[in-house]
Amino acid sequence: MSHIRFPRPARTVATAFNLSAGLLLLALMTLTVADVISRNMLDQSILGTVDVSTLLLVAIAFLGLASAEIDGRHVSVTLLEGRLGPRSRTVLSGVRAVLLAVTGVLIVWGLGDVLLSAVDRGETTNDILRLPTWPAKLVLFLSFLLFFAMAVWKAVTEFRAFRSGGVPEADEVDAATERAASTAHTDEMARSSHDH
Repeated sequence: MSHIRFPRPARTVATAFNLSAGLLLLALMTLTVADVISRNMLDQSILGTVDVSTLLLVAIAFLGLASAEIDGRHVSVTLLEGRLGPRSRTVLSGVRAVLLAVTGVLIVWGLGDVLLSAVDRGETTNDILRLPTWPAKLVLFLSFLLFFAMAVWKAVTEFRAFRSGGVPEADEVDAATERAASTAHTDEMARSSHDH
């Protein structure tokens, strides 16, 4: 889990997005079970299941992005960076912050254009219900906006920690965890050799 202090409003919104994804997943599971039962018992599918499921899947897939970034649940590999000196890590941290900011602006800008286009054209799904697609595109826009805001916040916080000569809190926790694991392993080895 990340120990970087994110703004409380951002954490609140990310938690709400995450809970929404959970509730939508429950709704999708219920719809899928009902559709399977309907097909088996009535020989027909529930009208619009494909449309609704598609829109729900989009929302479910992306609503948890910011929460995962805040909690440090995204996959990361520090094989190279962990072996570098403080100056190199500071430079890499600054480069990472700039790249995240630029990438975030480009993606969020593009998603905003797609959202506005869907609203202007009255874009709908292709199936029988003709559901508007803008709600799913709004979810994408907001999810990526919050995700990139949190990712840039984290990168800038780490950069500032390196510049001040410190170590980001996440690194301190990782180092403490490694020390604890090493100590436990050493203690286990000592007990093993003592028993023999």
